[in-house]
Amino acid sequence: MRRHTLVKLFALVLLGYGIYTVWLVFTYSSVWFLLWAVPCLVGAVGLATLRTWSQYLFYFVAFCTIAGWAGFVAISWPHLATETTTKLLALGLGLTLFCIWSSVVVFRHFKRDDTQI
Repeated sequence: MRRHTLVKLFALVLLGYGIYTVWLVFTYSSVWFLLWAVPCLVGAVGLATLRTWSQYLFYFVAFCTIAGWAGFVAISWPHLATETTTKLLALGLGLTLFCIWSSVVVFRHFKRDDTQI
């Protein structure tokens, strides 16, 4: 698959993530979720239109997603069953690998040659 197509696909994933977070605003009646929805939605639009600045929002969302998962696991660890902990660690490994891989693809897409100004 071409890098350009993958970046557009990541924009769709980010858009879905943002829409889900907006749904959480209404589900839990908390505007705090907007702090997460706005970077997701703005980053998705930026990636879809291939704007250079959007890569930084993408990296930010990817980093915070992994950090949020790690924080959740750290807080919940002592209270979870072994089977649940194993599932969470497997999910986290997949999430981390996806975030790293997608960030590398986005980085390579926006990387400029030394000859470009």
